[in-house]
Amino acid sequence: MRVQALAIACVAWAWAMAAPGVVADEAQVFVVCTGWHALCSASQDCPVNGQRADCDCLRVNETHVVYTAEIQDPDARAATSAKCTRDHPCDVDEAPVCQVIRDGTYTVDGTPYQWVSTYSYRGWCSLLDVELRACDPSAPGYRGDSYWAICDAAPCTEIEDPADPNRPLRCQCRLADAPFVGANGSCTGDKGGIMSSFAVELWDFDRNTYRISMPGYDYVAAACAPLRSDPPPASGKVR
Repeated sequence: MRVQALAIACVAWAWAMAAPGVVADEAQVFVVCTGWHALCSASQDCPVNGQRADCDCLRVNETHVVYTAEIQDPDARAATSAKCTRDHPCDVDEAPVCQVIRDGTYTVDGTPYQWVSTYSYRGWCSLLDVELRACDPSAPGYRGDSYWAICDAAPCTEIEDPADPNRPLRCQCRLADAPFVGANGSCTGDKGGIMSSFAVELWDFDRNTYRISMPGYDYVAAACAPLRSDPPPASGKVR
């Protein structure tokens, strides 16, 4: 497996968060839920199936993040966008989509799904040791996959007899052809499949961190840091 944890999972995640001209009560970009969900961060071998990629994903029970704009259940998206706004953000588990995911009533094209792919930090520290690289399918001389998978808020089903028991859920992820983040120095997925990944502009390759504000990330980044003192401030003063 190429990487234990590639964020997002994923995604062309709301880099426009800080864009000018934001309306006063725009929907909250991310909402935070707790409980069971699918995590597709370790999915680097997703076969393309028509207009989607079928990614086999982890089954995880922990706090997770939902990108509001990617919610595919129309009722859950409308309710979440109306209740959880920039001016009146929802706290953990207050977003309507959290209850929908927990109840197993997440409905896409008339079909309810027991499982939904969202983003959480399982295995995050291992990501910091992986050689990430920028992959641009439109660049001259590019070698790698033309597409990658966006698994945010994708509907998922249980695999009856999974080839990998650690990945017992199959998620219907969207395809993207924009520049993305590759892993282990490669832009090519495993076993003829494509990567579950995220847009290249969201990652700071020099600092090895996100360019956007992710809920809970500060705590996770600190947990992955070596147990040692930081260098003293240049001014000699801490305040």
